This record gives sequence, structure tokens and C-alpha cells, in this order.
Amino acid sequence: MMNWFERAIYKQIPLWVFFSATLPLLLGLFLSAYATYRLDYLRKVSPPVASILKGTLSSMDSFALTAKSFVSTGFANTQVEAVQFPVGFYVEDQRAQQGYFLISAYDVENSVATVFLYDLKSLELVKEWVPNIRDLLQRVSDSYTPTNEDQPQNFRTQHPILTNDGGVIFSSGEGLLVKLDQNSDIEWHIERHFHHSIEHGLQQNQYISQIIVTDPVRLPNGNEVQPLRNDGYVVFSDDGEILEERSVAQILIDNGYIGLLFGTSWESDRLHLNDAEYINYTDNFVRQGDLMLSIRHLSTVLLYRPSQNKVVWLKTGPFLNQHDIDYLGDGKFSIFGNDNVFFGDKRLVYESSAVYVYDMERDVVMRETDLTNADIAINSAGRLQVLSNGNYFIDDTKRALLLSPEGKVLLSYSHEAGSSNVGAMHWSRYLADIPKINFEEEE
Repeated sequence: MMNWFERAIYKQIPLWVFFSATLPLLLGLFLSAYATYRLDYLRKVSPPVASILKGTLSSMDSFALTAKSFVSTGFANTQVEAVQFPVGFYVEDQRAQQGYFLISAYDVENSVATVFLYDLKSLELVKEWVPNIRDLLQRVSDSYTPTNEDQPQNFRTQHPILTNDGGVIFSSGEGLLVKLDQNSDIEWHIERHFHHSIEHGLQQNQYISQIIVTDPVRLPNGNEVQPLRNDGYVVFSDDGEILEERSVAQILIDNGYIGLLFGTSWESDRLHLNDAEYINYTDNFVRQGDLMLSIRHLSTVLLYRPSQNKVVWLKTGPFLNQHDIDYLGDGKFSIFGNDNVFFGDKRLVYESSAVYVYDMERDVVMRETDLTNADIAINSAGRLQVLSNGNYFIDDTKRALLLSPEGKVLLSYSHEAGSSNVGAMHWSRYLADIPKINFEEEE
């Protein structure tokens, strides 16, 4: 026979479930409210006292913002990770010290994912851009609700792209799109659900990224496809104006790929588009304006011709849950294969990620370079760029790396976040050169 305690615990809604669900929320709400109150109070003290309390205010700012983010979402990004490799720059081959790293990494001093521009020849910092999250919070409208874990308080400063005027544009990872000027001041933000990569558009001062399209996806018979995270690509200008957006699910349906879209168990995040890039010249295989698209949850990449609403070619596998597709020329495309299985044993097929190449002329996909030697086995995220000398640039979420064509580490950078810890990277970028910009901050 159960005693009174057991009877109380095993009611229709167990008390342990109730307390485990409500106590963290109530505690978070209290801490958030208290921290915000104390911050407002301390900022009203006299200047000498405020100066003494500067470090405390900074810490409390970070705490209050993180608390607000956790309370509103139930999740906070993992921004600091313990590692077993030396942090900072590591150079194995000095011949790799060419170009620049545009790094997005969580910085413990700034308490936010920060953008850093490094000169690889000197290994010195050229410039940094620090998002002012409190300023951003004041600008966000009350009607805007950021999605999932990526509240403005805790966004990833993802895949920053350098603009011609010395600013940077980035997304929160799953939410706001933001531009900072060269002084790190917020120039504009767009309150839509942006995500994943940002690349140059066909026209100067235009860019392409991914967005959740609000228009419904329709089948040939007029029925709407619901529920569906309607991933699409978006073209926007340097002044923050959306110029075009198009649903990838609608592209697949229009081109007869209904079986690919519906052929397996349904989930609302059916596509998970993680890359959209223009081809900017015409050759015997592609046309200027063609789009390369990477659809992670279908392990599918394709070449799309917007002018004709036509899928030129489409490949599913052998890469798995891939990220990033680039055109190499001569009908060849590079693909970063995460090569994990989405469900079950995540390393069921391959122990490491890999670089793949698709050859249009031969219509074959080759697993070009296994990345075991570089210890790269990424289940999610990851960026790849094949450089003009045949080397690879890869962001593996902890390091920005330059690898030989055989997959040997030539140079790497990780952002220090305390002893044996690094700040999480959010899709950094390799630049062979940078525009002639005066990076001196304007008064």
C-alpha cells in the first residue's frame, strides 16, 4: 500500500513534474526582474560610484539579458565550450598565412558573439564589431516575437559579411537581420525570421540569405501544405530593404519533386534550407543568376534557374545532412558533407565529415576528402570554401581552419574564452582580400 507521500507524488499530474516545470520558470522570472531592477537603480548612482561599479554593471547586464532570454524561450545557446586543443592561432605551415579571417565567435569580455577581422599574414586583429544588445532590444517592436532560442538577447551574430562601407551584416541565427556600421552602431534591423548563410547578390550592395516565407505553399490542385516551416531564399539590399523572396518547397512542387517533399515521414521543418548562393558568370555548364541551394533535412542539393523557375539538376546524397554548396567552375560543385544520420546513431555511416565534389559532365558525386585527420565530425552547421590554391577553409563551430587538399591542418584559429575554453563560432568566413576601407572609427 502506498503511503501518503507516494499518493501525493503520483497524482494524475505528478507533483515532481509540476515543480520541475514551474520552479525554474518562477526563479528565472524573479532573477530577471530583480537583475533588471538593480541595473536600473545602479545606473542612477553618482558618476564616481558608477565608475567603480562598471565591472559589476557589465556582469549584471549579461546576467539579466541571459535570464530574460532563458525565461522567454526555455533555452540559452551554448556559447562557451571546453576543448582539448591549444586555443588562439596555430600555424603548421607558414605558407598558409595569406588572406583574412572574418570570425564570428562568442566573446566573454563583450558577453556577446562578436565579429573579428584578422590579418593572417601578421596574425593581428584588424577590426572588431561588437553588437550592442541593449540598444537592439530598445529598437525591436513589441509586436515582433523572435523564434526559438535566438532571442535578440542571445543571438549568434551568424555568418557576418563585410560591406563596402566598413560595416557588417549578420543574422541572429534564427531571427533578426542586423547591420552594424564600422563603429558597431546599429544602422538597421529587419524583423523577420532569417537564418543560416549570407552571401553576395548579383548586383552590387545586394545580398542573399534564407528566410521563412509567410505566403502558403500550394499544390497543383490548390491545396495548401501545412504545417510547414516554409524555408526560402531572400534577396535584400545594403540599406535593409527586402527585394525578393521565394519558397523552396514551392520550387520543388512546381518542378515535379512532390515525391521528394512528401515521400518520407512528415515534420514541419521538412527542408531546413541552409545555403543559397548565386553563380555570377556564364560558362558551358551554368548561367549567371543560377542559384545553388542546400536542403539539409532531405540531404539534397540542387541548381535552380530563377528566370525559368527551373531545377536544372538535383542530387540527394551520398552526402548526409550537408551544408554549403559552391561552384568551382567547369561544371564542378563542392559540398560540405556533415555525414551524420539525422536520427539514431549520428555517426552510423561515416566517422568524420567530408568534402564532396559533384561533376555535372560525368553526373557523379565523389567523396573527395575525408576530414578525419583534421578531427572534423560536425553533426550540425559547418562552412566550406575551396580556395584558389586548392586548400580548404572550414568553420567547424570551434575553429576556423585552413586545410591542405589532403585534409591536413595548415593553420587554425579558435577564440579563447578562458583556460581550455573557446567561444562558439557562428559561421566565420575566409577572405582572400578586403576592400580598401579606412577602419578608423569615426567620431
